[in-house]
Amino acid sequence: MFGAPSIGSEVPSDRDLRSLIVKAISPQVGLTPLPGFKLDLSANPDFRKVFFKASCECGTSALLSVEVGGDKTVDQITDALPLLVDRLERQAGVFSKMTCDAHQRLRLGPAVQK
Repeated sequence: MFGAPSIGSEVPSDRDLRSLIVKAISPQVGLTPLPGFKLDLSANPDFRKVFFKASCECGTSALLSVEVGGDKTVDQITDALPLLVDRLERQAGVFSKMTCDAHQRLRLGPAVQK
C-alpha cells in the first residue's frame, strides 16, 4: 500500500485514508468503520469523510466521522492523525458514558416526555 518512498507526498485513495485512520484507533473504543457510507453535510465540499458507528446495548448508535481535506497527502494526514483520532475517540467515549435513557432522548428527540 504505502511502500514507495514518494508515497507520503501523494493523496491517498479513500480506501487508504480509511485504513490509516482505522489502524490508529484503539480497539477498546469499539468503533465500527462504515466503508461506503456517504453523507455530505460538510460546509466544505473539498473535504473527505470517514464514518464510524459507536453502538450501545440499548440499540442506539452514534454516527461519528473524521473529516480530511481532499488535497491532504499521506504525510500530512499521518502528522495530524493523533489529534484526529483523539477527537474521534473522545466523542465515542462521551457517547458510551451516556445512559440508555439519554440515548433514548437522543433517538426520539422532543417526543420523549419526562
